[in-house]
Amino acid sequence: MADAVTPVLLVDFENIQDLDYLKKLRNTDFEVRVFLGPHQSKLPSSLVRQAQPFGTRLQWIQMEGHGKNALDFHIAYTIGLLVAEDRRRRIFVLSKDAGFDPLIAYLAKRSIACERIEELGNFLTTKDNTPPPAKPLPTASVAPVEKPLPTLSPAAEKPSGKGPTLTDVILHINAIPPRTRPKKPKTLAAHLASHFKKLSPGNDFSLVVKELAKLGKISINGDKLSYHNK
Repeated sequence: MADAVTPVLLVDFENIQDLDYLKKLRNTDFEVRVFLGPHQSKLPSSLVRQAQPFGTRLQWIQMEGHGKNALDFHIAYTIGLLVAEDRRRRIFVLSKDAGFDPLIAYLAKRSIACERIEELGNFLTTKDNTPPPAKPLPTASVAPVEKPLPTLSPAAEKPSGKGPTLTDVILHINAIPPRTRPKKPKTLAAHLASHFKKLSPGNDFSLVVKELAKLGKISINGDKLSYHNK
């Protein structure tokens, strides 16, 4: 299916070496990336045998540099790359290091499915030995930024076109130098309408400006507005 996104298991091998259950992932679509510390240059032969059937679905990532939490930073960087490729991807971090939890909570507020697990055996508990669905994400304190832009009417939308999302609008505003950003709500609405006219000619961007205010991206005080980087 075109909508299928391959889930990924990131293994903190400095923290957890017990991967006896790794073989139960063979018949799934999971990718596995095992992060090794700079001193972990030798692997148990039993682990290598378990890894061989995965082929290119399993990668060994050897740390070359030394430093506190160096491996954790590599895993965090990889999470960012995976999310950039596809926000729908399910990501699991196999580690007993609770230092990942603030990052995972940050991702959850942005509707990104990332979870830390401490035991691979407990993770694979279904009868057919396939990973269970990702846990429901907690409700974010603000509306998701991928919310479609408000429109004047359904008839104004192009059936075959896809207009910009609020994320597109926010990224565009952030790219404008602060000194040159529109200073009034009407001016901002006109600027957005002009910039996105090809993608969304039927949108009422005054409603988009109000939505940005609800999200806390801007503040409107009478005929003036100010910007907030959140």
